[in-house]
Amino acid sequence: MDIEQKAKRSKSLLENEWFMKTMQNLREQQMNVFANSAATEVEKREKAHSMILALNAIQRELQADIDALTLIRGKGKHRGND
Repeated sequence: MDIEQKAKRSKSLLENEWFMKTMQNLREQQMNVFANSAATEVEKREKAHSMILALNAIQRELQADIDALTLIRGKGKHRGND
């Protein structure tokens, strides 16, 4: 898959209200697990923390696809002006 196609698909997801709401709901669920766990439930908190990190990584990866295309397009415009 080329960079432009990846960026287009990633942007579509990040602009999709349902997708973003789902990501937010999942984060909130895991934050609640984290916040409401007992002091002895270390493994439960670790799993919730890992899930939050994974959700954040997904969002960063999608944004990186968009940023890569923006950067490539920006370099192309700059080179045209050299």
